[in-house]
Amino acid sequence: MKHIFSLVLMLVVPLGLIAQTEPIRIVHQAQEPSSSEVITEEIPLETADSVQTQDSLVRVINREIRYFTDTVALVSFSPDSVQKQRVDTIRPDSTDRRGHYIEAHVGLGYGSMGYQFSDPNGFGNPNSVSGSFSALLQLQYAYFFHPNWGVGAGLWFTNYTSHAHLGGYYGWDHTMTGWDGLTDTDGESPYSHRADVNRWDERQTIHNIGIPISLQFREQKENWKAGIFASLGLAPSFSVSKKYKVQTGELAHSAYYPQWNLTLDNMHEFGTKDFTQEEASKGQMSVRPQVAIFADLGALIPLTKQIDLLVGGYFNCALNDANSSSKQDIGWKDNVFTFMNDYQGAYALTEAGSSHPWEVGVKIGVHWHYIKPDKHVNVDYFEHFIRPDTTIEYVTRQDTLVDEYVETLVRTSIQQAAERVEKFNKIYFALDSYKLTNKAKYYLSSIVKVLNEVPEAKIAIDGHASVEGDSIHNEVLSYNRAQAVYKYLVSKGLSSSRVVVLGHGSRIPNEEKDREELKRDRRVEVKVITNEKEMK
Repeated sequence: MKHIFSLVLMLVVPLGLIAQTEPIRIVHQAQEPSSSEVITEEIPLETADSVQTQDSLVRVINREIRYFTDTVALVSFSPDSVQKQRVDTIRPDSTDRRGHYIEAHVGLGYGSMGYQFSDPNGFGNPNSVSGSFSALLQLQYAYFFHPNWGVGAGLWFTNYTSHAHLGGYYGWDHTMTGWDGLTDTDGESPYSHRADVNRWDERQTIHNIGIPISLQFREQKENWKAGIFASLGLAPSFSVSKKYKVQTGELAHSAYYPQWNLTLDNMHEFGTKDFTQEEASKGQMSVRPQVAIFADLGALIPLTKQIDLLVGGYFNCALNDANSSSKQDIGWKDNVFTFMNDYQGAYALTEAGSSHPWEVGVKIGVHWHYIKPDKHVNVDYFEHFIRPDTTIEYVTRQDTLVDEYVETLVRTSIQQAAERVEKFNKIYFALDSYKLTNKAKYYLSSIVKVLNEVPEAKIAIDGHASVEGDSIHNEVLSYNRAQAVYKYLVSKGLSSSRVVVLGHGSRIPNEEKDREELKRDRRVEVKVITNEKEMK
Protein backbone atom coordinates (compact mmCIF):
# COMPACT_ATOMS: atom_id res chain seq x y z
CA MET A 1 0.00 0.00 0.00
CA LYS A 2 2.84 2.41 0.85
CA HIS A 3 4.49 1.82 -2.55
CA ILE A 4 1.21 2.45 -4.41
CA PHE A 5 0.77 5.76 -2.55
CA SER A 6 4.34 6.77 -3.42
CA LEU A 7 3.75 5.96 -7.12
CA VAL A 8 0.63 8.15 -7.18
CA LEU A 9 2.59 11.06 -5.67
CA MET A 10 5.33 10.71 -8.27
CA LEU A 11 2.78 10.89 -11.10
CA VAL A 12 0.37 13.54 -9.83
CA VAL A 13 2.62 16.14 -8.17
CA PRO A 14 4.93 16.77 -11.17
CA LEU A 15 1.82 17.35 -13.35
CA GLY A 16 0.71 20.09 -10.96
CA LEU A 17 4.10 21.80 -11.27
CA ILE A 18 4.27 21.92 -15.11
CA ALA A 19 2.42 25.24 -15.11
CA GLN A 20 5.47 26.83 -13.49
CA THR A 21 7.96 25.86 -16.23
CA GLU A 22 7.50 29.01 -18.39
CA PRO A 23 10.71 31.15 -18.40
CA ILE A 24 10.71 34.24 -16.20
CA ARG A 25 13.02 37.26 -15.87
CA ILE A 26 14.82 37.72 -12.60
CA VAL A 27 16.62 40.95 -11.66
CA HIS A 28 19.61 40.42 -9.40
CA GLN A 29 19.66 43.71 -7.51
CA ALA A 30 22.96 45.10 -6.33
CA GLN A 31 23.01 45.55 -2.56
CA GLU A 32 26.30 47.53 -2.52
CA PRO A 33 27.44 50.25 -4.95
CA SER A 34 29.97 49.15 -7.51
CA SER A 35 31.65 52.61 -7.36
CA SER A 36 31.13 56.08 -5.89
CA GLU A 37 32.64 59.58 -6.00
CA VAL A 38 32.32 62.77 -3.94
CA ILE A 39 32.40 66.25 -5.53
CA THR A 40 32.76 69.33 -3.30
CA GLU A 41 32.15 72.81 -4.73
CA GLU A 42 32.73 76.06 -2.77
CA ILE A 43 31.12 79.36 -3.92
CA PRO A 44 32.28 82.56 -2.05
CA LEU A 45 29.48 84.97 -1.16
CA GLU A 46 30.27 88.66 -0.59
CA THR A 47 28.05 90.87 1.55
CA ALA A 48 28.45 94.28 3.17
CA ASP A 49 28.47 92.71 6.61
CA SER A 50 31.24 90.32 5.76
CA VAL A 51 33.52 93.19 4.70
CA GLN A 52 32.97 95.06 7.94
CA THR A 53 33.56 92.01 10.18
CA GLN A 54 36.41 90.64 8.11
CA ASP A 55 34.36 87.38 7.82
CA SER A 56 33.58 85.55 4.59
CA LEU A 57 30.42 83.66 3.54
CA VAL A 58 31.01 80.44 1.66
CA ARG A 59 28.38 78.06 0.21
CA VAL A 60 29.61 74.46 0.12
CA ILE A 61 27.88 71.92 -2.16
CA ASN A 62 28.74 68.23 -1.56
CA ARG A 63 27.59 65.70 -4.14
CA GLU A 64 27.96 61.95 -3.53
CA ILE A 65 27.36 59.85 -6.64
CA ARG A 66 26.95 56.07 -6.25
CA TYR A 67 26.71 53.63 -9.16
CA PHE A 68 24.79 50.33 -8.86
CA THR A 69 25.06 47.54 -11.44
CA ASP A 70 22.09 45.14 -11.86
CA THR A 71 21.85 41.95 -13.90
CA VAL A 72 18.69 40.73 -15.63
CA ALA A 73 18.65 36.97 -16.23
CA LEU A 74 16.26 34.64 -18.09
CA VAL A 75 15.63 31.49 -16.03
CA SER A 76 13.55 28.41 -16.92
CA PHE A 77 12.41 25.86 -14.32
CA SER A 78 11.23 22.24 -14.30
CA PRO A 79 9.60 20.20 -11.53
CA ASP A 80 11.33 17.21 -9.99
CA SER A 81 11.17 15.02 -6.87
CA VAL A 82 13.43 12.73 -4.88
CA GLN A 83 12.68 10.00 -2.38
CA LYS A 84 14.20 10.60 1.06
CA GLN A 85 14.07 9.08 4.51
CA ARG A 86 13.75 10.80 7.87
CA VAL A 87 13.76 9.59 11.48
CA ASP A 88 10.60 10.40 13.45
CA THR A 89 10.45 10.25 17.26
CA ILE A 90 7.30 8.71 18.79
CA ARG A 91 6.90 9.69 22.43
CA PRO A 92 4.81 7.46 24.71
CA ASP A 93 1.62 8.82 26.23
CA SER A 94 2.46 9.45 29.91
CA THR A 95 -1.27 9.76 30.71
CA ASP A 96 -1.85 6.12 29.69
CA ARG A 97 -1.92 4.25 33.02
CA ARG A 98 -1.64 0.80 31.47
CA GLY A 99 1.60 -1.10 31.87
CA HIS A 100 4.01 -2.29 34.53
CA TYR A 101 4.21 -1.09 38.15
CA ILE A 102 6.49 -1.71 41.12
CA GLU A 103 4.69 -1.09 44.43
CA ALA A 104 6.36 -0.79 47.85
CA HIS A 105 4.33 -0.28 51.05
CA VAL A 106 4.96 0.01 54.78
CA GLY A 107 2.11 -0.14 57.30
CA LEU A 108 1.45 0.23 61.00
CA GLY A 109 -1.70 -1.05 62.65
CA TYR A 110 -3.40 -3.12 65.30
CA GLY A 111 -3.53 -6.90 65.11
CA SER A 112 -4.38 -10.04 67.05
CA MET A 113 -4.11 -13.80 66.91
CA GLY A 114 -7.87 -13.76 66.46
CA TYR A 115 -9.12 -16.25 69.06
CA GLN A 116 -11.09 -16.20 72.35
CA PHE A 117 -11.37 -18.40 75.48
CA SER A 118 -14.45 -20.44 76.30
CA ASP A 119 -15.65 -21.64 79.74
CA PRO A 120 -16.85 -25.22 79.15
CA ASN A 121 -17.21 -26.05 82.85
CA GLY A 122 -19.20 -22.94 83.68
CA PHE A 123 -16.93 -21.59 86.42
CA GLY A 124 -17.21 -18.05 85.04
CA ASN A 125 -13.45 -17.62 84.66
CA PRO A 126 -12.47 -14.10 83.43
CA ASN A 127 -10.22 -15.26 80.59
CA SER A 128 -9.67 -12.80 77.71
CA VAL A 129 -7.43 -12.06 74.71
CA SER A 130 -6.28 -8.57 73.59
CA GLY A 131 -4.30 -7.48 70.55
CA SER A 132 -1.28 -5.22 70.07
CA PHE A 133 0.59 -3.11 67.49
CA SER A 134 1.57 -4.78 64.22
CA ALA A 135 3.72 -3.82 61.25
CA LEU A 136 3.57 -4.59 57.54
CA LEU A 137 6.25 -4.57 54.82
CA GLN A 138 5.07 -5.26 51.27
CA LEU A 139 6.73 -5.34 47.85
CA GLN A 140 4.88 -6.40 44.73
CA TYR A 141 4.64 -6.19 40.96
CA ALA A 142 1.45 -5.18 39.18
CA TYR A 143 0.37 -5.14 35.56
CA PHE A 144 -2.53 -2.94 34.48
CA PHE A 145 -4.13 -4.36 31.36
CA HIS A 146 -6.76 -1.60 31.46
CA PRO A 147 -6.45 2.10 32.43
CA ASN A 148 -8.31 1.25 35.65
CA TRP A 149 -7.81 -2.48 36.29
CA GLY A 150 -4.76 -4.61 36.94
CA VAL A 151 -3.42 -7.66 38.77
CA GLY A 152 -0.57 -7.83 41.23
CA ALA A 153 1.59 -10.36 43.05
CA GLY A 154 4.42 -9.99 45.50
CA LEU A 155 5.68 -10.67 49.00
CA TRP A 156 4.81 -9.31 52.42
CA PHE A 157 6.12 -9.65 55.95
CA THR A 158 3.82 -9.00 58.92
CA ASN A 159 3.27 -9.92 62.57
CA TYR A 160 0.27 -10.68 64.80
CA THR A 161 0.53 -10.22 68.57
CA SER A 162 -1.93 -11.14 71.31
CA HIS A 163 -1.96 -11.00 75.11
CA ALA A 164 -3.74 -13.92 76.88
CA HIS A 165 -5.15 -12.94 80.29
CA LEU A 166 -6.10 -15.95 82.47
CA GLY A 167 -7.79 -16.05 85.84
CA GLY A 168 -10.28 -17.98 87.99
CA TYR A 169 -10.19 -21.56 89.14
CA TYR A 170 -10.73 -25.05 87.70
CA GLY A 171 -12.07 -27.89 89.90
CA TRP A 172 -12.77 -31.62 89.53
CA ASP A 173 -14.24 -34.32 91.73
CA HIS A 174 -15.78 -37.75 91.25
CA THR A 175 -19.28 -36.39 90.84
CA MET A 176 -18.24 -34.02 88.05
CA THR A 177 -15.98 -36.37 86.17
CA GLY A 178 -18.13 -39.46 86.44
CA TRP A 179 -15.23 -41.38 87.87
CA ASP A 180 -15.58 -43.65 90.85
CA GLY A 181 -13.42 -41.28 92.80
CA LEU A 182 -10.13 -39.40 92.75
CA THR A 183 -7.23 -40.87 94.62
CA ASP A 184 -4.31 -38.75 95.74
CA THR A 185 -0.70 -39.79 95.79
CA ASP A 186 -1.14 -41.35 99.25
CA GLY A 187 -4.06 -43.43 98.12
CA GLU A 188 -6.63 -41.29 99.94
CA SER A 189 -10.01 -41.17 98.25
CA PRO A 190 -12.24 -39.44 97.48
CA TYR A 191 -11.17 -35.83 97.19
CA SER A 192 -11.82 -32.79 94.91
CA HIS A 193 -8.97 -31.11 93.04
CA ARG A 194 -8.77 -27.35 92.37
CA ALA A 195 -6.32 -25.30 90.29
CA ASP A 196 -6.25 -21.48 90.75
CA VAL A 197 -4.78 -19.20 88.07
CA ASN A 198 -3.57 -15.80 89.35
CA ARG A 199 -2.40 -12.66 87.44
CA TRP A 200 -1.65 -14.58 84.26
CA ASP A 201 -0.44 -12.47 81.29
CA GLU A 202 1.07 -14.25 78.32
CA ARG A 203 2.40 -12.60 75.13
CA GLN A 204 1.97 -14.56 71.88
CA THR A 205 3.53 -13.43 68.59
CA ILE A 206 3.79 -14.96 65.13
CA HIS A 207 5.67 -13.48 62.14
CA ASN A 208 4.29 -14.39 58.75
CA ILE A 209 5.61 -14.27 55.22
CA GLY A 210 2.83 -14.11 52.64
CA ILE A 211 2.42 -14.04 48.87
CA PRO A 212 -0.37 -11.52 48.15
CA ILE A 213 -2.21 -11.98 44.85
CA SER A 214 -4.64 -9.17 44.16
CA LEU A 215 -7.03 -7.50 41.76
CA GLN A 216 -6.24 -3.76 41.72
CA PHE A 217 -8.19 -0.67 40.74
CA ARG A 218 -6.94 2.87 40.15
CA GLU A 219 -8.63 6.01 38.89
CA GLN A 220 -6.42 8.97 37.96
CA LYS A 221 -7.03 11.97 35.72
CA GLU A 222 -4.45 14.37 34.36
CA ASN A 223 -5.96 17.38 36.15
CA TRP A 224 -6.62 15.58 39.47
CA LYS A 225 -4.45 16.41 42.44
CA ALA A 226 -4.98 12.86 43.80
CA GLY A 227 -6.31 9.57 42.48
CA ILE A 228 -8.00 6.51 44.00
CA PHE A 229 -6.38 3.14 44.60
CA ALA A 230 -8.01 -0.07 45.87
CA SER A 231 -7.09 -3.74 45.88
CA LEU A 232 -8.65 -7.02 46.98
CA GLY A 233 -6.99 -10.42 47.09
CA LEU A 234 -5.76 -13.56 48.81
CA ALA A 235 -2.39 -14.17 50.44
CA PRO A 236 -1.13 -17.71 51.21
CA SER A 237 1.25 -17.29 54.19
CA PHE A 238 3.24 -19.30 56.70
CA SER A 239 4.82 -18.49 60.03
CA VAL A 240 8.59 -18.09 60.31
CA SER A 241 8.44 -17.31 64.04
CA LYS A 242 5.71 -18.37 66.57
CA LYS A 243 6.59 -17.76 70.21
CA TYR A 244 4.84 -17.33 73.52
CA LYS A 245 6.17 -16.00 76.81
CA VAL A 246 4.48 -15.88 80.22
CA GLN A 247 5.19 -12.41 81.52
CA THR A 248 3.31 -12.78 84.81
CA GLY A 249 1.49 -15.85 86.10
CA GLU A 250 0.97 -17.97 89.18
CA LEU A 251 -0.63 -21.42 89.43
CA ALA A 252 -1.81 -22.82 92.77
CA HIS A 253 -3.20 -26.35 93.52
CA SER A 254 -5.29 -27.46 96.48
CA ALA A 255 -7.23 -30.60 97.51
CA TYR A 256 -10.53 -30.93 99.45
CA TYR A 257 -11.34 -34.13 101.39
CA PRO A 258 -15.09 -34.16 102.13
CA GLN A 259 -14.89 -37.05 104.64
CA TRP A 260 -12.74 -34.87 106.87
CA ASN A 261 -13.95 -31.45 105.68
CA LEU A 262 -10.26 -30.69 105.11
CA THR A 263 -8.51 -28.53 102.45
CA LEU A 264 -4.81 -29.08 101.88
CA ASP A 265 -2.67 -26.21 100.46
CA ASN A 266 1.06 -25.73 99.88
CA MET A 267 1.87 -29.40 100.22
CA HIS A 268 4.56 -31.11 98.25
CA GLU A 269 2.04 -32.22 95.69
CA PHE A 270 -0.27 -29.19 95.88
CA GLY A 271 1.93 -26.14 96.25
CA THR A 272 1.90 -22.72 94.54
CA LYS A 273 4.43 -21.85 91.86
CA ASP A 274 5.42 -18.65 90.05
CA PHE A 275 5.11 -19.90 86.51
CA THR A 276 7.39 -17.22 85.04
CA GLN A 277 10.28 -19.09 86.68
CA GLU A 278 9.33 -22.38 85.04
CA GLU A 279 11.10 -23.69 82.00
CA ALA A 280 7.79 -23.87 80.15
CA SER A 281 7.16 -20.14 80.58
CA LYS A 282 8.27 -19.60 76.95
CA GLY A 283 8.31 -21.75 73.89
CA GLN A 284 7.00 -22.35 70.40
CA MET A 285 3.32 -22.43 69.47
CA SER A 286 1.89 -24.83 66.96
CA VAL A 287 0.59 -22.79 64.00
CA ARG A 288 -0.46 -24.06 60.58
CA PRO A 289 -0.14 -22.13 57.26
CA GLN A 290 -2.97 -19.72 56.55
CA VAL A 291 -4.75 -18.20 53.58
CA ALA A 292 -5.61 -14.57 54.32
CA ILE A 293 -8.02 -12.27 52.58
CA PHE A 294 -6.86 -8.65 52.37
CA ALA A 295 -8.03 -5.27 51.09
CA ASP A 296 -6.39 -1.85 50.53
CA LEU A 297 -7.94 1.57 49.98
CA GLY A 298 -6.10 4.87 49.63
CA ALA A 299 -5.25 8.02 47.70
CA LEU A 300 -2.60 8.29 44.99
CA ILE A 301 -0.70 11.60 44.95
CA PRO A 302 1.40 12.14 41.78
CA LEU A 303 5.02 13.06 42.52
CA THR A 304 6.39 12.72 38.98
CA LYS A 305 5.13 11.26 35.71
CA GLN A 306 6.36 7.86 36.88
CA ILE A 307 6.02 7.94 40.69
CA ASP A 308 2.85 8.17 42.82
CA LEU A 309 2.65 8.39 46.61
CA LEU A 310 0.05 6.09 48.25
CA VAL A 311 -1.59 7.06 51.53
CA GLY A 312 -4.38 4.80 52.82
CA GLY A 313 -5.44 1.89 54.97
CA TYR A 314 -5.35 -1.89 54.88
CA PHE A 315 -7.01 -4.95 56.43
CA ASN A 316 -6.21 -8.68 56.34
CA CYS A 317 -7.59 -11.75 58.09
CA ALA A 318 -6.87 -15.48 57.89
CA LEU A 319 -9.74 -17.53 56.45
CA ASN A 320 -8.68 -20.85 58.01
CA ASP A 321 -7.99 -21.84 61.65
CA ALA A 322 -4.27 -21.23 62.36
CA ASN A 323 -4.27 -23.13 65.71
CA SER A 324 -2.94 -26.67 65.28
CA SER A 325 -2.08 -27.32 68.98
CA SER A 326 -2.82 -30.53 70.85
CA LYS A 327 -5.32 -29.24 73.40
CA GLN A 328 -4.78 -29.79 77.09
CA ASP A 329 -6.37 -28.79 80.38
CA ILE A 330 -4.80 -26.24 82.63
CA GLY A 331 -3.19 -27.09 85.95
CA TRP A 332 -2.50 -30.83 85.88
CA LYS A 333 -1.35 -33.72 83.82
CA ASP A 334 -3.49 -36.77 83.03
CA ASN A 335 -5.27 -38.22 86.10
CA VAL A 336 -2.47 -37.57 88.58
CA PHE A 337 -3.58 -33.94 89.00
CA THR A 338 -0.14 -32.60 89.85
CA PHE A 339 1.56 -29.60 88.30
CA MET A 340 1.58 -30.06 84.54
CA ASN A 341 5.04 -30.44 83.00
CA ASP A 342 4.17 -30.16 79.32
CA TYR A 343 2.64 -26.67 79.22
CA GLN A 344 2.60 -25.35 75.62
CA GLY A 345 1.11 -21.93 76.13
CA ALA A 346 -2.41 -20.62 76.53
CA TYR A 347 -2.83 -21.04 72.75
CA ALA A 348 -2.85 -24.84 73.37
CA LEU A 349 -5.39 -24.87 76.26
CA THR A 350 -8.68 -26.65 75.89
CA GLU A 351 -10.46 -23.33 76.46
CA ALA A 352 -8.66 -21.63 73.51
CA GLY A 353 -10.95 -21.38 70.47
CA SER A 354 -10.14 -21.31 66.76
CA SER A 355 -7.59 -18.72 65.64
CA HIS A 356 -7.94 -16.36 62.66
CA PRO A 357 -5.07 -13.83 62.83
CA TRP A 358 -6.04 -10.34 61.59
CA GLU A 359 -4.76 -6.78 61.51
CA VAL A 360 -5.99 -3.37 60.41
CA GLY A 361 -3.94 -0.19 59.98
CA VAL A 362 -2.64 2.63 57.83
CA LYS A 363 -0.02 2.38 55.13
CA ILE A 364 2.15 4.58 52.99
CA GLY A 365 4.01 3.61 49.86
CA VAL A 366 5.24 4.50 46.39
CA HIS A 367 4.09 3.16 43.00
CA TRP A 368 6.62 3.37 40.17
CA HIS A 369 5.19 3.20 36.66
CA TYR A 370 7.39 1.99 33.82
CA ILE A 371 7.08 4.35 30.83
CA LYS A 372 8.49 3.16 27.53
CA PRO A 373 11.40 5.21 26.12
CA ASP A 374 11.03 7.28 22.97
CA LYS A 375 10.70 5.19 19.81
CA HIS A 376 12.59 6.16 16.66
CA VAL A 377 11.19 5.00 13.30
CA ASN A 378 12.36 5.52 9.72
CA VAL A 379 9.79 7.20 7.44
CA ASP A 380 10.06 7.27 3.62
CA TYR A 381 8.79 10.42 1.86
CA PHE A 382 9.11 12.28 -1.44
CA GLU A 383 10.51 15.81 -1.54
CA HIS A 384 9.26 17.81 -4.54
CA PHE A 385 11.12 20.82 -5.84
CA ILE A 386 11.55 23.07 -8.90
CA ARG A 387 14.95 22.81 -10.53
CA PRO A 388 16.42 25.65 -12.61
CA ASP A 389 17.46 24.17 -15.96
CA THR A 390 18.92 27.12 -17.88
CA THR A 391 20.19 30.56 -16.84
CA ILE A 392 20.88 33.13 -19.63
CA GLU A 393 22.55 36.45 -18.89
CA TYR A 394 20.27 38.91 -20.63
CA VAL A 395 21.45 42.47 -20.06
CA THR A 396 23.51 44.52 -17.63
CA ARG A 397 22.29 47.96 -16.59
CA GLN A 398 23.68 50.64 -14.33
CA ASP A 399 21.73 52.80 -11.89
CA THR A 400 23.02 56.09 -10.53
CA LEU A 401 22.09 57.63 -7.20
CA VAL A 402 23.11 61.24 -6.48
CA ASP A 403 22.96 62.72 -2.97
CA GLU A 404 23.50 66.50 -2.76
CA TYR A 405 24.07 68.48 0.44
CA VAL A 406 24.17 72.31 0.41
CA GLU A 407 25.27 74.38 3.39
CA THR A 408 26.37 77.96 4.00
CA LEU A 409 29.32 78.55 6.30
CA VAL A 410 30.48 81.76 7.97
CA ARG A 411 34.24 81.75 7.88
CA THR A 412 35.94 83.73 10.67
CA SER A 413 39.09 85.67 9.95
CA ILE A 414 42.42 84.48 11.34
CA GLN A 415 42.73 87.51 13.59
CA GLN A 416 39.31 86.91 15.12
CA ALA A 417 40.20 83.23 15.66
CA ALA A 418 43.37 84.29 17.48
CA GLU A 419 41.41 86.55 19.77
CA ARG A 420 38.85 83.84 20.57
CA VAL A 421 41.49 81.19 21.23
CA GLU A 422 43.48 83.51 23.50
CA LYS A 423 40.60 83.48 26.03
CA PHE A 424 41.24 79.85 27.00
CA ASN A 425 44.57 79.00 25.44
CA LYS A 426 46.46 78.19 28.67
CA ILE A 427 46.42 74.56 29.80
CA TYR A 428 47.86 73.87 33.28
CA PHE A 429 49.49 70.65 34.58
CA ALA A 430 50.39 69.12 37.91
CA LEU A 431 53.95 69.08 39.22
CA ASP A 432 56.24 66.91 37.03
CA SER A 433 53.23 65.67 34.98
CA TYR A 434 52.04 66.01 31.40
CA LYS A 435 48.65 64.32 31.90
CA LEU A 436 45.64 66.32 30.64
CA THR A 437 42.88 67.11 33.13
CA ASN A 438 39.16 67.02 32.24
CA LYS A 439 39.13 70.84 32.37
CA ALA A 440 42.05 70.98 29.94
CA LYS A 441 40.27 68.62 27.53
CA TYR A 442 37.21 70.87 27.65
CA TYR A 443 39.31 73.94 26.71
CA LEU A 444 41.06 72.06 23.90
CA SER A 445 37.70 70.89 22.46
CA SER A 446 36.60 74.54 22.34
CA ILE A 447 39.82 75.47 20.51
CA VAL A 448 39.17 72.74 17.91
CA LYS A 449 35.68 74.15 17.32
CA VAL A 450 37.11 77.63 16.57
CA LEU A 451 39.83 76.24 14.30
CA ASN A 452 37.27 74.23 12.29
CA GLU A 453 35.63 77.53 11.35
CA VAL A 454 38.93 78.89 9.97
CA PRO A 455 40.55 76.07 7.92
CA GLU A 456 43.48 78.24 6.88
CA ALA A 457 44.48 79.14 10.44
CA LYS A 458 47.54 77.45 11.99
CA ILE A 459 48.57 77.24 15.63
CA ALA A 460 51.70 77.05 17.79
CA ILE A 461 51.76 74.87 20.90
CA ASP A 462 54.33 76.11 23.45
CA GLY A 463 55.18 73.88 26.41
CA HIS A 464 56.59 75.34 29.67
CA ALA A 465 57.80 74.13 33.09
CA SER A 466 58.42 75.74 36.48
CA VAL A 467 61.93 76.38 37.79
CA GLU A 468 61.87 73.40 40.18
CA GLY A 469 64.12 70.55 39.14
CA ASP A 470 66.91 70.08 36.62
CA SER A 471 66.83 72.29 33.51
CA ILE A 472 67.38 69.38 31.11
CA HIS A 473 64.53 67.47 32.73
CA ASN A 474 62.32 70.55 32.44
CA GLU A 475 63.14 70.84 28.71
CA VAL A 476 61.87 67.30 28.15
CA LEU A 477 58.88 67.78 30.45
CA SER A 478 57.77 70.99 28.66
CA TYR A 479 58.01 69.26 25.28
CA ASN A 480 56.00 66.25 26.55
CA ARG A 481 53.30 68.62 27.76
CA ALA A 482 53.12 70.27 24.34
CA GLN A 483 53.01 66.80 22.71
CA ALA A 484 50.08 65.76 24.97
CA VAL A 485 48.08 68.81 23.79
CA TYR A 486 49.09 68.13 20.18
CA LYS A 487 47.94 64.49 20.26
CA TYR A 488 44.61 65.41 21.80
CA LEU A 489 43.90 68.12 19.14
CA VAL A 490 44.81 65.68 16.33
CA SER A 491 42.52 63.00 17.89
CA LYS A 492 39.67 65.53 17.60
CA GLY A 493 40.21 65.96 13.85
CA LEU A 494 42.72 68.81 13.61
CA SER A 495 45.25 68.33 10.78
CA SER A 496 48.83 67.91 12.01
CA SER A 497 50.05 70.17 9.19
CA ARG A 498 48.42 73.12 10.93
CA VAL A 499 50.42 72.70 14.16
CA VAL A 500 53.89 73.72 15.40
CA VAL A 501 55.03 72.11 18.69
CA LEU A 502 57.71 73.76 20.86
CA GLY A 503 59.13 73.09 24.33
CA HIS A 504 60.71 76.02 26.25
CA GLY A 505 61.64 74.41 29.55
CA SER A 506 61.52 76.93 32.41
CA ARG A 507 63.03 79.84 30.47
CA ILE A 508 59.78 81.78 29.93
CA PRO A 509 57.78 82.43 33.12
CA ASN A 510 54.09 83.18 33.07
CA GLU A 511 53.51 86.93 32.79
CA GLU A 512 50.16 86.79 34.64
CA LYS A 513 51.45 85.67 38.01
CA ASP A 514 53.41 86.56 41.06
CA ARG A 515 56.84 84.97 41.06
CA GLU A 516 55.95 82.84 44.07
CA GLU A 517 53.11 81.06 42.25
CA LEU A 518 55.22 78.54 40.39
CA LYS A 519 52.24 76.33 39.58
CA ARG A 520 51.19 78.72 36.78
CA ASP A 521 54.50 78.09 35.05
CA ARG A 522 53.53 74.42 34.51
CA ARG A 523 51.52 75.20 31.36
CA VAL A 524 51.00 74.90 27.63
CA GLU A 525 49.95 77.93 25.58
CA VAL A 526 48.04 77.51 22.29
CA LYS A 527 48.30 80.51 19.97
CA VAL A 528 46.88 81.14 16.50
CA ILE A 529 49.70 82.14 14.15
CA THR A 530 48.83 85.46 12.52
CA ASN A 531 52.04 85.82 10.48
CA GLU A 532 54.62 83.46 9.00
CA LYS A 533 57.37 84.60 11.39
CA GLU A 534 55.67 82.84 14.26
CA MET A 535 55.97 79.50 12.40
CA LYS A 536 59.76 79.62 12.77
